[in-house]
Amino acid sequence: MRRYFSSPKNFLSLFRRHLLTGIFVLIPFAVVAWILTKVFAAISTLHLLIPEAWKPIYHFDELTAQVINFGITLGLACLFVFMVAVLGWFSKNILGAKILSFASEIIHRIPVVRAIYSSLNQLLKTMASGDKQQFSRVVYVEYPRKGTWALAFVTGSANSPLGGPDDQFLNIYVPTTPNPTSGFHLIVDEKEVRDSRLSVEDAFKTIISLGIAQNEPQKA
Repeated sequence: MRRYFSSPKNFLSLFRRHLLTGIFVLIPFAVVAWILTKVFAAISTLHLLIPEAWKPIYHFDELTAQVINFGITLGLACLFVFMVAVLGWFSKNILGAKILSFASEIIHRIPVVRAIYSSLNQLLKTMASGDKQQFSRVVYVEYPRKGTWALAFVTGSANSPLGGPDDQFLNIYVPTTPNPTSGFHLIVDEKEVRDSRLSVEDAFKTIISLGIAQNEPQKA
């Protein structure tokens, strides 16, 4: 520890490294706190949607009106959650899927917005599907050259490019960072990959954070 404080240069270098680490730790919490604050602020003002003549403050005493306003806010919040669930159900129907597809096509015509929407949409769909549908497991593969390892997602078995048994080769997806929605599809020999023992969610955290938010591999 003493060597870091032996000169102002070492101290400043240490300070910068810890400052950046602190910023990367703080940002996710700050974003979550900001979102929750906005959500709670919006929920707390839902009772203002009531027409002026129907507001409880004009018909009851102040304490009773506050209780009624709280009940109305809670009821509207539950209604909002229910409507979101209905939207999820509707999106899985044929008509809902067509409407959402039409809306998605319109968004994709907007130059800047389409890039953000596409990335978030693909990422959230992948995260929502988990490792039971699109990705069977997370592996390490030597890419783009020998001695350099990258995280990859196994999407299934592949037809052998050598004309041999198919079960010896794998379809893998090697994502780019920090945007894992773009990447490369590779067909590799199963012997060329190493099991990472990471969950899909942990792998995404590592990729998106440039390796900063790296969790310990799960024990077999």
